[in-house]
Amino acid sequence: MPLPVKAPKTRRKKQLAPASLNDLFASRSKDTFLSEARAHVVAKHHADDSRRQDIIHPSEMAKADWCPRATYLRIETGIHHKKTFGFQSLNVFDTGHEAHRKWQHRAWDIGWLEGNFRCLNCAQLWWATSPDTCDRCSSKALEYAEVPVKNIADYQIAGHSDGLLKPIRKLLEIKTVGEGTYRFEHPKLLAKHTVQLPDGSELVNLKAVWADTRTPFPSHIRQGQIYMWLAQQAGIDIDGMEFIYESKFNQDVKSFTVKANADLIADRIEMAKDIKQRLGSNNPPACPKGGCADCNAYEETRDAPSGRGSTDAGSKHDEEAPAEGTETSSATGGGTPRTASRADRTHRRQPDESLRSADELVRVRRNTAGVCSSRRARS
Repeated sequence: MPLPVKAPKTRRKKQLAPASLNDLFASRSKDTFLSEARAHVVAKHHADDSRRQDIIHPSEMAKADWCPRATYLRIETGIHHKKTFGFQSLNVFDTGHEAHRKWQHRAWDIGWLEGNFRCLNCAQLWWATSPDTCDRCSSKALEYAEVPVKNIADYQIAGHSDGLLKPIRKLLEIKTVGEGTYRFEHPKLLAKHTVQLPDGSELVNLKAVWADTRTPFPSHIRQGQIYMWLAQQAGIDIDGMEFIYESKFNQDVKSFTVKANADLIADRIEMAKDIKQRLGSNNPPACPKGGCADCNAYEETRDAPSGRGSTDAGSKHDEEAPAEGTETSSATGGGTPRTASRADRTHRRQPDESLRSADELVRVRRNTAGVCSSRRARS
């Protein structure tokens, strides 16, 4: 039997080491994961039309420059003039979303988290406090569906709170704040701790800005008051709201407790009621500014066929996005995932997204079968 013939060895050409680090990095390929991820995040945001357009969102009501006319026209036409954001802004928003999941996980772990929970095995949705297993099928793969609150019948308002803390009977609201948040929400505080350098540039003392943050921002307080008012309307027993502020400067955390005071939002509630009563009449309310960018955008589309209840005609969570992370009484709602899932690993709804039962809202998932001591799987 003839011996097998071995294939001839091929001699590899020895590659010379780059002369410098600059030569090494200059030779890198432009086809990188980061470039693909950037394009994916921007494209996904552009295509996302999941935000409900037939309701008034508490976050828009809470804005200092809220335009009821624009809200009315959005609901009547079903058209939302969606803002465009680049990758850096979207990355900031995702950081805020991850902070929400983190603090909801912690409330769940210590047994404080009350609200709607959903079983990922049998789809059971029920109200509970930090459950370990599904009360129907005993599965440990669960997700937190947050605290949906709404009053559609009289005010057309719907949203969801980040959580309900059972031992202290307070709603939970989580905010991440960075320099952009202060620039938008509290410019005076930012200016107080900003100095101009000899070359004309500005230097912000972020440590001093954070140390001087002693109360929640006004729009956050209004948003929280709207959630508390809706929760009380639904018969949910609460004694205020706890805000968790996490600094993007250094990940330091502050807590603020606010009591319910409907007087602070009485004008907003009345405007919402006025919008509700006008729906279907082709009689939009006046713009408080006599015309603004938000309502003027609808003037050219006023003759479009009515599509009340339809979603964005141009397009987490379409944004009305918050400034740096600023960024929901029924058994409908969604949540923030605790177990790994490709379908929702990057998606988190804005604080006031829809309450339709078919919606998949923000999820905090938990699989208590995990071997880690905290029983938390990656989400």
